[in-house]
Amino acid sequence: MKTTFKSIALITIGVSSAILLSGCSAKGPQFSEMQKVEKDKSLIYIYRPSSFVGGGVSYDVHAKKSDGTDEIIGNLKNGGYLQYKTKPTEIEFWAKTESTSSVTLDVQANTMYCIKGEVGIGIIVGRPHLSIVDNALCTQEIKATALCID
Repeated sequence: MKTTFKSIALITIGVSSAILLSGCSAKGPQFSEMQKVEKDKSLIYIYRPSSFVGGGVSYDVHAKKSDGTDEIIGNLKNGGYLQYKTKPTEIEFWAKTESTSSVTLDVQANTMYCIKGEVGIGIIVGRPHLSIVDNALCTQEIKATALCID
């Protein structure tokens, strides 16, 4: 049986797409409601609305504090959210695939913040994009997400 380059390419694209799109969305419990901020702490939601573009790409979100510590909050998946509780300080939230995106918050006590994650088109893999959004937009969009658990 003769195999042509075109049919091999189609099979490869199909298998690659299936691998990229399977198992890459958030699998935790569905978002239900915003939690209350603990006294003298801050609460940050990092969420990513479900999208076909970059749907198979996930990335770790880091929190780099003003004291130099850098911790991984979690892996942000398509249609997922992460929750981060912290003491007040300046924090740079960042993510990286083939490029890096970051936002910096001067985190205040007793305050809730929201960061929206998205994926743009990249050369090899989708590029992360983080942006600070107001709580009203966050409350609307986060409802359709699930907790990112590994």
